[in-house]
Amino acid sequence: TRRGFIWAGTLFATAAALPPGAVAQGSILRIRSNQDIQVIDPGWMIGGTEIDAQYACLGSLAIYDPGETLKWRPSPFVVKVEQVDDRHIAFELKPGIKWSGDFGELTAEDVKYSYERIANPANEAPWKVKWDALDHVEVTGTYTGTVILKQPFVPIWFTTICDGPGSIVCKKAVEAAGGRFTTEFPAVCGPYRIKRWVPKQVLELERNPLWSGEQPAFDEVHVVFITDPKAAELAYEAGEVSFCHVSLDSLPSYKSNPPAGSKLYEGSGLDWTWLGMNTQHTKLQDIKVRRAIQHAIDVNTIIAAGYGGAAEARARGIVPPGLIGHRTTTMFEEADLEKAAGFLEEAGVQDLNLTLAILNNSLNRTSAQIVQANLAEIGITVEIIPMDEGPFWSLGSEEAGDAWKDLQLYIHRYQDSPDPSQCTQWYLSSQVGIWNWERWASPEFDELHAQALQETDPAKRNDIYIRMQELMEEGAGYMFLAHEPVAIVYRDDLVPAILPPDHPYLSHFKRA
Repeated sequence: TRRGFIWAGTLFATAAALPPGAVAQGSILRIRSNQDIQVIDPGWMIGGTEIDAQYACLGSLAIYDPGETLKWRPSPFVVKVEQVDDRHIAFELKPGIKWSGDFGELTAEDVKYSYERIANPANEAPWKVKWDALDHVEVTGTYTGTVILKQPFVPIWFTTICDGPGSIVCKKAVEAAGGRFTTEFPAVCGPYRIKRWVPKQVLELERNPLWSGEQPAFDEVHVVFITDPKAAELAYEAGEVSFCHVSLDSLPSYKSNPPAGSKLYEGSGLDWTWLGMNTQHTKLQDIKVRRAIQHAIDVNTIIAAGYGGAAEARARGIVPPGLIGHRTTTMFEEADLEKAAGFLEEAGVQDLNLTLAILNNSLNRTSAQIVQANLAEIGITVEIIPMDEGPFWSLGSEEAGDAWKDLQLYIHRYQDSPDPSQCTQWYLSSQVGIWNWERWASPEFDELHAQALQETDPAKRNDIYIRMQELMEEGAGYMFLAHEPVAIVYRDDLVPAILPPDHPYLSHFKRA
């Protein structure tokens, strides 16, 4: 969003202004992450910290260039990259960038392999949608090539090339590893490499001795995994980490009495939180039951209790503030228990018992308890099931087993790159059984999504995304809850570098 991009751009400018050698080399940067890694392969990842690791260890053609207007800029791995026309992107890699493990140089063949393996339907990459517009990559030389699209794809830079699925992997190394990888890169070519990973504790990165570009300011970066935001704040105050997101209910105290030697940033984020319903579960197949749940939930109370009462945190759709397609109206502005009870009566449902799965942290627990109390008012008993990351993130995946068959209600949070298509893409019919846990399918929604990707008129794109969110609400598989504003506390001797939505660009952190 605009405010966040301005801030990040300012940080980049400050860091860039430091003369070479002005930053003392050495030491360890410790940052907090709320999410452990599971799969760092760009086409099969969950996201979050996994993308942070990709930015640090792998190459790319371009990177976000935050500012008053979000732009992109060539990455440190290229001599040049440019969009020739609406279907062709030409690039030239820097020669001499070495892969670890004696796999040779970074070449155009690696770019071709990286993009096409995600786009290939036979590979069933969960992030395939990012590369749906790709026809192929034409290699024209050792370091040169052209990305060729099937049709114009308006958000190609911000949704794909600058994002995690735009990361370049080593063809030889990945093929030697069997074509896929999980928690270890088969080879790296970036400023850092993985030194050690302790599940649910820490991911340690160290300098890559083969990296020939500008050296990072820190010998090592330790990404400390702390799921609960309150525990994370305590870790920051104890000096265990130097960069940490702040929960919204703690924000007032941080603003009035910040920890010594700290700076605080507030801005808009690119996430969305909702209560989802498995529309194919026998207890939730009747749309009247789902409509009753929508009318019963008091989102305003959830915002007051869990999000510090910040009015801007209230969500009325999935597209965050600051992007075209952001929705400012909803069918469920206030809870209406009378209507909710009426829909249950029409459905002929009494004494309904449901489960509500959540990722186990204080914010989700608070939200879930309010939902539990709301639904109890209309005779629905809800059992809250707090879960660790691994089991939770596989709940709706058919590939992970049969857990999706028992899935009923859940509170979910996504964030993605700065374009509304990156919000809507996960609810397509093709995503049922992958990321579309609601298992809701709408041909109109699918058609509008495809149309918006090629629409160059911002006003028309806006109207398309508004209609898509209306369809989601009408389908009664969703109750939109929140867009969580970003609040970050960090040591005043740091100059952080942040990429949208709020990824720490680890190799570009500096000392003030």
